[in-house]
Amino acid sequence: MTISRLDITRRTALRLGALSVGGLAMTPAAWGQTGVQWPLRLAYARISPSGFVHIRGDEQSAWRAMQMRLGGLIDAIQPIQPSDMLGSGTPEVKGGANCAMVARQMAARAGFNYVILYATQDGQRRYESDNWFSELFANLQADLDKDDRANGEAHLLDVSGGMPLATVTADAKARDPLNLFDGGRNPERETLMGLTQGIELRLQDMARLAYDAQRSIAD
Repeated sequence: MTISRLDITRRTALRLGALSVGGLAMTPAAWGQTGVQWPLRLAYARISPSGFVHIRGDEQSAWRAMQMRLGGLIDAIQPIQPSDMLGSGTPEVKGGANCAMVARQMAARAGFNYVILYATQDGQRRYESDNWFSELFANLQADLDKDDRANGEAHLLDVSGGMPLATVTADAKARDPLNLFDGGRNPERETLMGLTQGIELRLQDMARLAYDAQRSIAD
């Protein structure tokens, strides 16, 4: 499989992935009409401007913690890694709009019925440099700048197609390197936690609506 370079932001890639299947988030009233199969068999994949990226162990722990909190609503959860895409017959990623399609195909092949496609970024500026000396000061400048907030976005997709079942966004205040009590923060990781919590709330709402729809009048 080849993953081409994308000249778009992570947020744009996610937007394109969602638009390629017909739209963005559905309203809460529509969730009960999607025929969601409980418990969920759920995969998740992380993307960047250059395509799919490796999901580190600490990020995997955040998603497993979500599974633990949701109990019986999730039967299985597993990351889709770029290394999983090296087999024969793997679809090519030619642009951000194809990320959703590829994630769905990979999840379906692995036996999952839903996949979460997400991305985060730390909000730090990147400065061009041409040698090790200027790069040292470029990195220092990036640390000292107080610019954009870290942010992220996630989409819950049915592997069979259709619009995203849910879309969540999250952000976090930029780290202040001049504040001794702020140096240990990881804004991008805080954003990831916001995404997992947002997806968790959406799944709880969907399960509640499905339960209410199946209750008899006597209940």
